[in-house]
Amino acid sequence: MRTAARMTREYLRGLPAGCAPERSCADSPLAGDIYGDAFLTRPVFLGRGESRELGERVSRLYDLLLALPHRLHGGDLRAFTAALGWSPEQLDATLRADGRPRELPRSARVDLYRDEEGFRLLELNGGSPLGGWDIAVLNRTLLQEPYIASFAQEHGLGFTDGTEVLLDLWRQSFPGLPANPVVALVEWPDSYAVMEPHLRRMAGLLAAHGVDAVPCHLGQVEYRTDGVHVSGRPVDLVHRWFVINDVVTAGDVALLAPLSRAADRGLVHLFTPLENEVYGSKAALALLSDERNRCLFDRAEREVIDGLLPWTRLVQDGKTEVAGERVDLLPYASAHRHDLVLKASSSHSGLDVLAGWETSADAWDAAVRAAVDGPSVLQRRVRPVAEEFPVPGGGATEPVVLTWGVFLAGRGYGGAYLRGTADLDSGVISSGRGGRLGTVFLCDDDNRDHPREEVPDEAA
Repeated sequence: MRTAARMTREYLRGLPAGCAPERSCADSPLAGDIYGDAFLTRPVFLGRGESRELGERVSRLYDLLLALPHRLHGGDLRAFTAALGWSPEQLDATLRADGRPRELPRSARVDLYRDEEGFRLLELNGGSPLGGWDIAVLNRTLLQEPYIASFAQEHGLGFTDGTEVLLDLWRQSFPGLPANPVVALVEWPDSYAVMEPHLRRMAGLLAAHGVDAVPCHLGQVEYRTDGVHVSGRPVDLVHRWFVINDVVTAGDVALLAPLSRAADRGLVHLFTPLENEVYGSKAALALLSDERNRCLFDRAEREVIDGLLPWTRLVQDGKTEVAGERVDLLPYASAHRHDLVLKASSSHSGLDVLAGWETSADAWDAAVRAAVDGPSVLQRRVRPVAEEFPVPGGGATEPVVLTWGVFLAGRGYGGAYLRGTADLDSGVISSGRGGRLGTVFLCDDDNRDHPREEVPDEAA
């Protein structure tokens, strides 16, 4: 954090009057659709060594999530997934009929706050339908500002291109993928109209790397004896953009089943199967946090959990442990609502999140009672440390709190994108609640001996 604070001070100290990169960002290709139209007023900085350490910590936590079915249910993935609160339809859509686990790509994005002690994990989104793959567009837009370009050159700043990370994940996961593959970017039919502009922009970014990417929805996918086709073209890889919450009815399961069968038969590569989302459930995080499962982990594993994950519990009417004491969960939640957040375990994008400090006592108690034994968790509030940002319009700075969306790519850091707000007590930082989009530049760490990455041409 010291590195970022120093770089921020230097950036703000030299900031010329009239430099307002958020205005350029508002004209960038990212403006609109899933990202909204509001942008942070400066780039955010992270040490290269710190990014690597964070990626390694997230990777170790992900390893523990992947191990939970074996440690809790003897490897019975169906029993584990049912324990997370998934419906029979979701189980049928997600898992193989014989219950055998699939080999899953190591692709995820964690959402974090940064408090006084470091990064703290709010949730983990597993699989492929992750916002932020294209965030390098914003880095390149910022580098069109003369001051930012010169600052980046002076300090050797760089950034991670999420599109290149995605391509590497595809190739690592599927070594037989052609050099110039045809890739279907597949959404759920009901969501396609909203997501189509985003998917078409992704297709354009991928085309620059020799990928013929075809946006479509699942109802447009054709299954033939020789493989999977979209718009008459044979497809090498399907990149899934829909999520488990899209699967509600038996008809939804039937719509998805041919794709799952084709992938299991080797007729098409699927990035990623819905099984990935089992490990992105907040209920799975609660199982890591629950003191009843502490005996499943050795000392080093417990340090990984405690170092990243705040206190998180499934909402159940019974005893739990808080700071070494056994308490009744529901009365505790009622008495400590200002320190707790109620979350649906499989939701995303800040949806279905209720912050206790933003909620009346009666409404909070009713919501917690309604969540008992459902797919919901209570999580300890994390109070992020604010960073200084120029006030839109210039002339002053203001404190802003950030949500960091950090990608896990394989076993390491795969880039990050951010949301920020000047509402320091906001329970959710999202575009729907005024959150501003931002991006990260990597810099050399203070008092560390890490090799410097090559500075991108855009910063030269």
